[in-house]
Amino acid sequence: MKIVPSIGGWTLSDPFFHFGNNTYRERFVKSVGEFLRTWKFFDGVDIDWEFPGGFGATPGLGNTVSDGRTYVLLMQELREMLDDLEEETGREYELTSAIGNSPAKLAVVDFGEAQQYMDYLFPLTYDFYGAWSNTLLGHQTALFASNFRPNEEAQTDSLVKTLLDQGVEPGKIAVGAAMYGRGWTGVSDTGGHLMTGTASGPVKGTWENGVLDYRAIAELKQSSEWEYFYDETAEAPYLYKRNSGDLVTYDDERSVRAKAKYVQENQLAGFFSWEIDGDNGDIVNAMHEGLGHPTTSGTNRTPVAHAGTDQSVFEGSNVQLSGTDSYDPDGDTLNYQWTQISGPAVALSNANSVSPSFATTSENTVITLEFELTISDGHLLVKDTVRITVVPVSSGNKPPSIDSIMPISLKSGESINITAHASDPDDDILTYSWTYPDALLTLDNISSANVTITASNVSTDVLTTIELTVFDGIDSTVQPVSITVIADTENNGNDSSCEIKDSDTDNHEAYEPNRVYGGNDTVKHNNLVWKAKWWTKGTAPSLSAAAWELSSDLELPWSAGKAYTGGQEANHEGRRYRAKWWTKGATPTTSNVWVDIGVATCK
Repeated sequence: MKIVPSIGGWTLSDPFFHFGNNTYRERFVKSVGEFLRTWKFFDGVDIDWEFPGGFGATPGLGNTVSDGRTYVLLMQELREMLDDLEEETGREYELTSAIGNSPAKLAVVDFGEAQQYMDYLFPLTYDFYGAWSNTLLGHQTALFASNFRPNEEAQTDSLVKTLLDQGVEPGKIAVGAAMYGRGWTGVSDTGGHLMTGTASGPVKGTWENGVLDYRAIAELKQSSEWEYFYDETAEAPYLYKRNSGDLVTYDDERSVRAKAKYVQENQLAGFFSWEIDGDNGDIVNAMHEGLGHPTTSGTNRTPVAHAGTDQSVFEGSNVQLSGTDSYDPDGDTLNYQWTQISGPAVALSNANSVSPSFATTSENTVITLEFELTISDGHLLVKDTVRITVVPVSSGNKPPSIDSIMPISLKSGESINITAHASDPDDDILTYSWTYPDALLTLDNISSANVTITASNVSTDVLTTIELTVFDGIDSTVQPVSITVIADTENNGNDSSCEIKDSDTDNHEAYEPNRVYGGNDTVKHNNLVWKAKWWTKGTAPSLSAAAWELSSDLELPWSAGKAYTGGQEANHEGRRYRAKWWTKGATPTTSNVWVDIGVATCK
């Protein structure tokens, strides 16, 4: 175990904003060294600057232009001090930092450059929403965007991808789990997602209104007054008290295990959490076990029951229930028992199995069936429920209709915007979903009527089909759309040159290694024009130099030193490749992170 003091925080970050002054910054770095020499049990230091560029507790503090560079210099000088201290003491010291909880906050700092001085980065993957707003509600620590706000950036995956896009190594990024929740009161259930409503104020808290310790939330969940919900798209739980409109958003064992799976799939560093005294053991154990570590406790812990997602089916259907998401923290074998607790009686087959089934009957009206799952580890019993809505085939619902979409022809690399027009005879609310072959086409806004289609580069004409599905809540209609991707015979790589030379270089001065360049200064170097992102000296412009960005309007071949994000394309050895996800240094011809999409656009 390592113990590291954290300096700063929400209410104590003001001094950081003055560290653009070299004297103040040097004095701080020196004082940290003196602190670590005095208190010898510490293993490094954590900087919690909330936040470079502003967005913090004190209005008026922050500079979006200079704070990013100040942050990098602070990390560099702290690392140099810690290196000297390591030589002096023979110990190792870590340098870590808690960083912003939105892409906008993260964009102020080039963490791709700062990471060379740091051991770990802790993006604050919580406090996305809270009672500071009564009109804009949401999950306070979601892993992904939810269906009710599909373009949401205030979620964990968005922060991680922002850092990866900056070139941060995955193994330096940790994900946060919240040992507390945030909430509101006076939220009305209008039939949609509760997070789309409005509130009248903050919920009664543990220490302050609007904020509850997880251990307090766990007790609330046991009360019959509170309803438990889990947003499977966002991987986010929430509680609702119907008689008062209290709504609480938080992390629980299930959402933390989902984050653990995400950490492992993306090869991230692991977990961090705020804060330990708010937990009853559930969150820290889920963090530990979710990352693959077995429990060593001799105390039997309560299993977790999940009866599955509510379903809507037609009468006459065969319905399968599922408790497969249930689990036991100790790994004990579970016993399952399903019972029907409301609605016209049906015959459950294999009611003591994890996934029983039943056939719906014809009632000629919409009915709701509710089932209760009870699981046991041999010592403790827990329950969960699921609702099945049965809709008669002759319910009178009429499926939506979609106006015909004419066949589309696209040249290689070309984009087009199309808008689908759909209507519903019953005036139901419609949702849209587009599916497509991802190696040939790229679609943006696939959950809306308006979609942008971009064709890959192909060497011969290719005919393909995309599909639009429009759903009215009961019935769906599918509209196929034929698309022909036309080979660009005028620029197929046989005649077009990949010469890396910008004719505009004559209008710029040559790069000089001993000169100081400020942000937005431009130079010519290796036949290209480059622009400095911030103050820099002695670092030559290149794709791998964090202080510089390419200003020339040219496409360069694949480079091992450049970080590519999912969807970006590059030429390499006569072929054109598209990255599946963030990558750096992986050769397109040998790595499965790249998809070969045709001949290179130039030779």
